[in-house]
Amino acid sequence: MKGMKRWNLRQQNANSADNSLASAVLAARGIDIEDDRISDPLLIKDMDKAVEIIKSALCNGEKIVVFGDYDCDGITGTVILCQYLAAQGGEVDWYIPSRDEGYGLNFEAIDSIKEKGAKLIITVDNGISCAPEAAYIKEKGIKLIITDHHTAPSCGTMPEADAVVNPKRPDDTSPFKELAGCGVVLKLIMAIEDDIEGVLEQFADLAALGTIGDVVPMLGENRIIVKRGLEIMPYTENIGLYKLLKHSGFSLEEDDGKLTAGALSFTVCPRINVAGRFAHAKKAAELLLSETEELAEVRSAELTVLNNSRREAEGQILSQVDAIITGNPALLSERVLIINGENWHDGIIGIISSRLLTRWGKPNIVINNDGEFIRGSARSVDGFPLVPLLEHCSVHLEKFGGHVKAAGLTAKSENLSSVAAKIKAYSAEHFPEMPFDVLNIDKIIVPEDLSLENIESLKSLAPFGESNPMPLFLMQNCAILSKKPLKDGKFLSFNVKIGNIVQKILNFNCTYDDFNYENNQSVDILVTLDINEYNGTRSISAQLKDIRPSGFNQDRYFAALRTYERLVRGESIDVGLEARVIPEKEDVKIIYDILRLGITDAERIYTEAAAKGINYCKFRIIIDILKEFGLLEYNLISSKINLLTAPSAQKADLESSVMLAKVRSLTR
Repeated sequence: MKGMKRWNLRQQNANSADNSLASAVLAARGIDIEDDRISDPLLIKDMDKAVEIIKSALCNGEKIVVFGDYDCDGITGTVILCQYLAAQGGEVDWYIPSRDEGYGLNFEAIDSIKEKGAKLIITVDNGISCAPEAAYIKEKGIKLIITDHHTAPSCGTMPEADAVVNPKRPDDTSPFKELAGCGVVLKLIMAIEDDIEGVLEQFADLAALGTIGDVVPMLGENRIIVKRGLEIMPYTENIGLYKLLKHSGFSLEEDDGKLTAGALSFTVCPRINVAGRFAHAKKAAELLLSETEELAEVRSAELTVLNNSRREAEGQILSQVDAIITGNPALLSERVLIINGENWHDGIIGIISSRLLTRWGKPNIVINNDGEFIRGSARSVDGFPLVPLLEHCSVHLEKFGGHVKAAGLTAKSENLSSVAAKIKAYSAEHFPEMPFDVLNIDKIIVPEDLSLENIESLKSLAPFGESNPMPLFLMQNCAILSKKPLKDGKFLSFNVKIGNIVQKILNFNCTYDDFNYENNQSVDILVTLDINEYNGTRSISAQLKDIRPSGFNQDRYFAALRTYERLVRGESIDVGLEARVIPEKEDVKIIYDILRLGITDAERIYTEAAAKGINYCKFRIIIDILKEFGLLEYNLISSKINLLTAPSAQKADLESSVMLAKVRSLTR
């Protein structure tokens, strides 16, 4: 089944503060959002040095250049710092590299900045992995302040800068480590001004966007920044941001509850990011620095057009990725899914990597090969950190960096096979059993929980994001009563009975025709809960996140999936598993007879087979054998299995199967 995720029920705590859903969620997650506050900025290592250097530069009229990054975090942080320094009367300029220049400081840019008379460079959202460039800046006689939030490479050297302000540097003892790059800039300004509240009031709107866009944990200080930013965003004095919000479909004249962190992550943040992906990040920076409504309107419209182009290109690349996987299904059995394409847009591969993580639920690296260099974007699941993986490959890399679950790399094209080999070797050595993508459940819902007052309490937990997702609830043993199409069948809704309550569930994950659950079937479902207001009437809105037949044994499924993937990779398995993985003729006939009923959905076919005692590993082996004999086709992308011929499976000589011979050789 495509990208099935493990369900994990968080530890339930019966001693929560009250009986509300919000209290139950906080207890299950073991967090206390009431303790959230901004800590003293000067607790961050080298912050005092940075403050003195900047004050001196402002006092002496020295030219300052802010060197940013080309993503939403870097762009907003650059704009915030430039606006602040300009307001202090500073001679300030900014530089954001193109994607062609690569991430972080580079020598040509430093030469250009030097020629323009810069006396001080301040990085935003980059610099911690740029030791050679930092040394070059020192040679040029330019002061350097690095503000960054990326993990310092354990095998690298701390850049030789006048100040390195990064909560994640090894010797930093400040209490909050998860700030985005724009958050580090915000705290830099707070330190200069000795004013936390005033700086939040002035810049939290832009800092909220950067924090949301960089998918850092929505806890602690990040939560305060985003919460304050959402409060002031409808009244923003930044003309460019105002126009961008309007172009993204937000009605700012009224509080309709639609301006949320989740909504911004899908609308405004991509419009800022698209400048660096499809044109140049300076277009987004110039928008947010616009001083007239007319100019802001033109620049905002331009980003909207670019965003539409991005969506089109994304669809084209996804189609090519699907074709690669269809042509080589064994890729999906690797510990890390590596997809290699040629002449793809560098600005899109990170989005594609995120899509693959959602679709297949496993770590992946999407690589663009232009013939000279490969550039890769990686996404991962909890339990498989990316930075150590890339450090293991560093001998073959030109550049790399990132976070635990999102990272990037650059290497020469000739090193592609070596990089792939290193990734496979590292994964096999350190993760013989790979972690699965997990859906963490906050509470099992009982009918008494489904009240408007109870669901209203969940709003106190917002804003939601990484590490503080929208609460996820489990409804067990629900009977499907009816279903109907939405948007001409593009989506659907279905009614379920839980206890004595009938609840409508919205499903935006598949089409009406692809929903393979029948009326009266008993299912377990994961949902998020919200309140819908329409024509003055308030009702409970439940949105489907995952669904399974009641009684599904996930432990057996995932154990069997691991075994199947080991076999496909050519790794041996315990001979004691032979009876559980090697199919007999009767097993093959069972699957074939299910297919003859006209059932095409892979998950439904497996469910029917499981009821007859066939585990997932054996099921996949049988499907592979029938495919080998030309009796069926299995579309991994649509998760559909179709019979191709009418002859009985009994006519096929099972003993002649190459797949079966391979399995036998690996179990002996």
